[in-house]
Amino acid sequence: MKKPQPPRNPKSPAHPPPEPLDRIDRKILNRLQRDAAIPNQDLADAVGLSPAPTSRRVKRLKEEGYIAREVALVDPARVGSTLIAFVSVELDRQREDVLRAFERHISTQPEVQQCYFVTGETDYMLIVVCRDMDHYNQFVRQVLAQEHNIKRFRSSFNLQRIKFDTGIYLEE
Repeated sequence: MKKPQPPRNPKSPAHPPPEPLDRIDRKILNRLQRDAAIPNQDLADAVGLSPAPTSRRVKRLKEEGYIAREVALVDPARVGSTLIAFVSVELDRQREDVLRAFERHISTQPEVQQCYFVTGETDYMLIVVCRDMDHYNQFVRQVLAQEHNIKRFRSSFNLQRIKFDTGIYLEE
């Protein structure tokens, strides 16, 4: 027979709070952000631990949500997606249901690489990646022009990428 469990405190979190990051955790995260495919032995050498504790730390960092996911970053130019547009979108109405509907719709568009709800004169900032201007024109006509709640949008186009980094630097 199972031992009765004490009632859960509804204010306590479902999961224990994550452990604070120490210097080694930050070194691991910095290194993995540069190369998530690094072999565990090389990672261990880089952070000054043996392989087993390094592996346990990486597993914990994943379980606690510090590592959200591992991806391969594809060079847009190498795959023919040379047009990057920064699109500011102003909505006609800003009710919660309308905002959620816009966010759901824009999140399904493969050309939209990033979408931010922002302060200022516009409501959203999009980063849109397309093959060329014809592809962007098609995106505008099929996606933005069909969204009835868009009051206006403005596009700026990338001329040259000066810096591109996906890492969040953690002071070691």
